Amino acid sequence: MKGKKECPNCQKRQYVSSRSTFWTTFLITMGFLMPMNVLRYYYEIGWPLIILAFVIYIPLVLMLTPFLYKLSNTGKRFGKTVE
Repeated sequence: MKGKKECPNCQKRQYVSSRSTFWTTFLITMGFLMPMNVLRYYYEIGWPLIILAFVIYIPLVLMLTPFLYKLSNTGKRFGKTVE
């Protein structure tokens, strides 16, 4: 969902906002990395359990990410409008 998408109602192009992309990526990566590092360090959980948690976490994230994106009528990249 990084690119342009046409709205079925108004037939205009919709873009994922850069702020939405940043926060979604941040929450997805930190939502996995922080708890796994804490569990690995303090509770000495092994790699097989971390890999299992990752395998379970990825489908959940893929199902939830469309609900986290916000769309905009203008595409901006690095503060400049992109068409």
